[in-house]
Amino acid sequence: MVRQVTRGRALGPGPTHTVFDPFSVNPIRRSLGAIAVSAAMLVAPMRWLGAEVGGLVLVGVGWLAAAVLMMSVPVLIIATVEELWRQVRRRVHPPIEELDLSPRVLRLLHRYGLDTIAAVEQVDEATLMLLPNFDARARREVMRAISLRQYAAQQRAWEEERERDARRRRAEWKTARLPVRLPRRFSDWTGRR
Repeated sequence: MVRQVTRGRALGPGPTHTVFDPFSVNPIRRSLGAIAVSAAMLVAPMRWLGAEVGGLVLVGVGWLAAAVLMMSVPVLIIATVEELWRQVRRRVHPPIEELDLSPRVLRLLHRYGLDTIAAVEQVDEATLMLLPNFDARARREVMRAISLRQYAAQQRAWEEERERDARRRRAEWKTARLPVRLPRRFSDWTGRR
């Protein structure tokens, strides 16, 4: 049985089953393009071709532009919300791909549902060793990557604290009242006697 594949997705059991989805790849960019083209098709004929010819063009292709516009706006909204949600989730729960792990260990962790760094940190070493095909080398690699990530976060916190202290000291120095030496007499101040 042959399966037809388009853009990396299997479309069905038979070779005759095809579905064209123009928004499956880069939905935000494609929907923005479709909105721009359909808006131009609705506005441009009336402005540049005159009322009579523009009206004929709108009757001919205006319905198509309106249909594309009505289809593209919800796709743009949904795709934008999904992308924002994905970015927030990635920031709050970083994936294990951010750790410097070998592909074998990444596949093993994904296979057993450990997709985020927080999930891997919660699992103790004994539980990791109980997973099938997870050997001591993989356990060491995971523990090393997690400790390096924690150390890097600690280093960043120390550097931020050091920078805050330096800024505070500079601000205190600028606002400190230094003793001002006043000249004893007018001639000392002007340089004349």
